[in-house]
Amino acid sequence: MTDPKHIEESLNRLRSEIDALHIHDDEARRRLATLIRDIEQTLADPKTAASDGGVGERLKAAIVNFEASHPRLATLMNEVMEKLGNIGI
Repeated sequence: MTDPKHIEESLNRLRSEIDALHIHDDEARRRLATLIRDIEQTLADPKTAASDGGVGERLKAAIVNFEASHPRLATLMNEVMEKLGNIGI
């Protein structure tokens, strides 16, 4: 099972990658920031994961969206998604 500390480390790497990217789309940056906040809220209260299945779906959509233009970002998001799946979120 994945340790929540490992998920936080992955989220920190994801934040660093987002900060380093040359995404000129402010809306995309806001969506990514919101997604990370939602993941953190879900981790803080896993019971909300059942009621908010949208976090996983939005993460999958973001991976597809950035896969071609920012493969490193997509890889890090996929890592987070796998770790969330390992803890049942």
